[in-house]
Amino acid sequence: MLDRAFAELRPTMFALAYRITGSRADAEDIVQDAFVRLHGAQPEEAVRSLKAYLATITARLSLNRLRDQKARRETYIGEWLPEPIVTDDDPAVHAEDISFALLVVLERLSAVERVVFVLRSAFDLPFEEIAAVVARDAVSCRKIFSRARTRVMTERPRFTIDRARHRAVMRSFIEATQYGDVASLAALLDDNIVLHGDGGGKALANKRPVVGSVAVARFVIALTQTLPADTVLEEILLNGAPAFIVAKSGGQVVVAVIIETDGNRIQTVFAIANPDKLEAIRWPAVS
Repeated sequence: MLDRAFAELRPTMFALAYRITGSRADAEDIVQDAFVRLHGAQPEEAVRSLKAYLATITARLSLNRLRDQKARRETYIGEWLPEPIVTDDDPAVHAEDISFALLVVLERLSAVERVVFVLRSAFDLPFEEIAAVVARDAVSCRKIFSRARTRVMTERPRFTIDRARHRAVMRSFIEATQYGDVASLAALLDDNIVLHGDGGGKALANKRPVVGSVAVARFVIALTQTLPADTVLEEILLNGAPAFIVAKSGGQVVVAVIIETDGNRIQTVFAIANPDKLEAIRWPAVS
């Protein structure tokens, strides 16, 4: 029974832990630990709902992990972005659950706000059960959820673009970048575009956001020109959306790039270059 539950519920629990922590590696460890604890639980503890029971364990472990990492994130060099994951149209993982843009918004919430919001919005758990996870009462959790939901709705992207259009805009971005055409690239960008980079002090990246179409266009083209001659570019699905990676000929991924677009112009660019966050990204075409 537990083996079947692991196979069926693992993707859901992974998505839950990943949405809370923003880290693939942490999410995998947390889910493994959650199932170990399930094996050791008394049968009556999980009899009401195995999914809900696992969700509360996973959320509690995720909250603890966030608290443990708070000091490390405060001393992180440059911006901290979530770790991108390859989705490859996995039917068990819903793109809206792990949208990179949503994860970035969730990063702006406190650890408790993040757990309450995810448990309520993704699992519709009663506030009484959420309260036990975050050591608050149900009334407080209701207020925390309302505050977090308002912030998420205010800050998350307001457009949904079909994948084909998203990919077309991304390819135009790639083409203008490869040709070094600042004017053409700037024309693809929203006037108030923001480029976020995450190198973690281990790779070349902007330590602060770059803002404005011309500034971003110049920055992207200048950075592209510093790449080794043997790098290759491959399109890929990251967090359920079209993205691309730049990799060395030996297969090491140098940077993963994700864009937000309204279908015409690009509003945001996320460039993840920290090698620790790229370890799980491999592309068969890279040789």
